[in-house]
Amino acid sequence: MDIEKISNLIKTRRKEKGLTQEELAQKINVTEKAISRWETGRGTPDISLLVPLAEELDISVSELLKGKEDKKEDKNIKEIVDYIDASKTKKNKLIIPIATILYTIILILYLWYLKVEYNTGGTIHHTYLGELVYNFFFITSIFFTNRLIANHYYDTIEDRKRMNKISYIIALVIYIIMFFNLTIFGRITNWYNTFNLIPFKTIIGYWAFPNAHNTIINVLGNIVILMPVQFLIMKIFDIKKFKISLMIDISLSLLIEIIQLVSHAGVFDIDDIILNVLGMSIVYAIVMDKHKILLNHKDKLVTSIISLIITFFSFEMLSWYHFGDIPTIRIFIRLIIGFILIEEIIYFGYKLIIKKEHRKIKILQQKI
Repeated sequence: MDIEKISNLIKTRRKEKGLTQEELAQKINVTEKAISRWETGRGTPDISLLVPLAEELDISVSELLKGKEDKKEDKNIKEIVDYIDASKTKKNKLIIPIATILYTIILILYLWYLKVEYNTGGTIHHTYLGELVYNFFFITSIFFTNRLIANHYYDTIEDRKRMNKISYIIALVIYIIMFFNLTIFGRITNWYNTFNLIPFKTIIGYWAFPNAHNTIINVLGNIVILMPVQFLIMKIFDIKKFKISLMIDISLSLLIEIIQLVSHAGVFDIDDIILNVLGMSIVYAIVMDKHKILLNHKDKLVTSIISLIITFFSFEMLSWYHFGDIPTIRIFIRLIIGFILIEEIIYFGYKLIIKKEHRKIKILQQKI
């Protein structure tokens, strides 16, 4: 079994058919990277893909396995057995051990983080920005490890979706742990049966008596805090209908307010539910691309939301509102300037990554 011959045949037949790597990938429901790996000999098609690939290339499975066109009918089962053995050797054997080591390190670090977080000795030591940075590191590490496995072991779109779903589930669990630590476990329980059932009463109060801290932390904070949860839930459960999404959002926010009331860790406030649902609905609109403006500026909106969350946590952690007698309007101006700077840095970095990926694809296509 000559892997090089197979890769050359796939590349030759694809070009003869006038197909790009992306077009061939779409026809057999795999990733463009999978086609690139097959044609460069860095990997082989999964056995389940042999029939659809051969059909798209207008050759027989036997010809594909031989790596050359031969119109003689040959149904020798030995070719399939040899192909399975040969394809196994093309798998990067280091990926699974590397992934296992990475998972172990991430788990140990996360357990250590939880031990420190919940062994405070009666003092609250965490910061919002610190929590965000720690958990962002863990979530990013999980996505990186799963992507590493997917890139070397899975070709089909469905397999990639399953790996992504695993990453989303782990990210949701980590974020929920962080969320409850910030809103319930990390708070001093000194609230007793305090609640507000009048819509917009609290929100109007913040604007009637301007205070940078209360307005930004309680209004902006309640809008952004559940945005990541909305995104992860939509990805995990593939939610498309707004009614279903809205019911989940209201139920989740209501549950959080009830837990805060029962645990005496906060106030049950109908305005918090309104703001939570507003933030989650914004994410729903962006993910579903309900409007052309969202579709045309999707990258900018995503980086803006990330920047908004970072700005919020930075605001709380750095205590930007503690400026003595500085007027509230000046604090808001500083906050806006900080948001713009953070957003531009993130957007610039995102564009550099996209540009680099496009350059790699272009170089591979030129080689092919």
